[in-house]
Amino acid sequence: MYTELFFDDYRLLGRAGTTRDYGKPECIAEYFDPDYSTDYFSPWVFRRGEDFFMLYLGQQRSLGTMALLAARSEDGVHFQPLLCGSSNVLMELSPGEEPACIVEDVFAPTKERYKMIMTKHYKERFHVRACVYASPDLLSWTVFLDEIPNWGCEPVGGAFYNAHRQCYTILRRPTWGNRCTGYSDTKDFKSFTPYELCLHQDALDRPLDEIYGMSAFAYAGMYIGFPLLYTDNPPSRKTKYTSGSIVPQLGYSWDGHHFLRSLRKSFLPDYAGKEMLLWLSTALEQKDGSLLLYCAMSPEGHGAAFASHQNGRIRIYRLRKDSFIALNSEADEATVTTREYLYEGGPISVNLCAEHATMALIDTSGEHPASQAWGTDESAPGFDHSDCVPFSGDSTCWHPVFAGGSYEKFKGRVLIMEIKYTNGSLYSVSGSLRPLTNTQSARYRGLGVISEY
Repeated sequence: MYTELFFDDYRLLGRAGTTRDYGKPECIAEYFDPDYSTDYFSPWVFRRGEDFFMLYLGQQRSLGTMALLAARSEDGVHFQPLLCGSSNVLMELSPGEEPACIVEDVFAPTKERYKMIMTKHYKERFHVRACVYASPDLLSWTVFLDEIPNWGCEPVGGAFYNAHRQCYTILRRPTWGNRCTGYSDTKDFKSFTPYELCLHQDALDRPLDEIYGMSAFAYAGMYIGFPLLYTDNPPSRKTKYTSGSIVPQLGYSWDGHHFLRSLRKSFLPDYAGKEMLLWLSTALEQKDGSLLLYCAMSPEGHGAAFASHQNGRIRIYRLRKDSFIALNSEADEATVTTREYLYEGGPISVNLCAEHATMALIDTSGEHPASQAWGTDESAPGFDHSDCVPFSGDSTCWHPVFAGGSYEKFKGRVLIMEIKYTNGSLYSVSGSLRPLTNTQSARYRGLGVISEY
C-alpha cells in the first residue's frame, strides 16, 4: 500500500486552483500538573493494553527541581497522575540530568522492553554524558548501559524503529550547543553508529534560526518528523540561550536517515509569532487512522520558561488520518494531476472533503504504438471526469466509481490520476500503487522492466 501524503510538486504533473497548507491539528485536551511545570521537551506516550501511559519531564513549581513523572489515561486524551506511592514521580533527577528520548524496544526481553537515553550536563567540564536506562513497564527503571561512548550532545531527540535499516534510529545533535539534527543507529542500545547529519537550517529559514532537535515516528512506510525550529532570536553579541521560541515544523523521510522539510511554518496553530515553547514530541495512531499528538508547551520563551518554571502544560491534538498536508481549493475549481503510478490492483482511495469532486484515470499506455514510450494525456474511455460518479461530503476513503466499470482492468499498467474538486481540501491518495518517474514509466511501457531509477 502506497499513500501520497505530501503532494510536493515533484510528485505532480499539474496543480491549479489550490493552495498548500497543513492539515489543521486540533487541540482537544490539556493536561496540567499542579506541582510540576512542563516547560521542557516531553512527553512520551505509549499504549499498553487498554491504557495509555504518559511519561513527562517536570520542574517543581516551588523548588525548581526536576523529575520524570507519569500519568495514565483510558482514551489517550484525558490523563490523570499515576500515583507512585504518595506522588506521581518516577525518578528524581539530579542537576543537569534530562531524558533525551524514550522508545519501546519490541525485540528486547520483557524486563528491558523500554529504553530511555538519559543525558547529564557537566558544565564545569563543558561535557555531556549519556547513559541508557531500561524498564519492563515504563514505571521502574534501572541502568542498562552506564555510558554511551563519544555521545557528548544535549537532549531533545527522537527514537523509532527503522524498518529500512532493521535497527533503531536515534535522532540527536552532534555536540553540546551545536543545533542541527543527525542520527545514530543501534540494534542493541549498547553500541551506536557515529553521528551523521540529516537536517540543517538553510537559506529558506529566517535569519538566526536553528534546528533545536527533532522527534519522529514510522508512518505509512516512511518516517514523519517534527523538526523543532529555534526561532525569534534577536541579534546578539553574546549567546543564543536566554530568549527565542521553539516551534515544530513538518518533515519526512523515506529511509529514516535523510529528511526533507515541508512548509516553513509552525505545524501547530498555537504559534502566533511571539515567544513561546512548543515541544511536539509524540504521535500515536488511533483505530480510525487519526493521530493523537502530544506537546509540552509554555507561553514563555527559551530561558525565561526554565527560570520561572510556573506556566508549562501538556496539550493533546487530534489530526485527521493522512492529513499532514492539505491542498485547499481556491474560489474556482481545483485540479490536481499526479505523476505516474504502476497500478497493482485493488481499490484506489481518496482522502478529501469537497462540495463536488470527480476523478479521471489516464492509462498512459494509450491505444497507439507511438504513445507506448512516453504515454498519452487522454483519459481512458469510460474513466473521464464525466464518467465518474460525483462525490460530495467528507471522507478519508472515497473510492471513485466510473461508468467504464471496474478499473481492475488496468492492473499492471501505468496510470495517472486527475482529481477536480470545489470548496474543499485534498489530503491524500492511496492504493496498491508504485510511484514512477517519467523515464521509469517509459522503460516499463517499452521494456516491461521496473527499475530503481
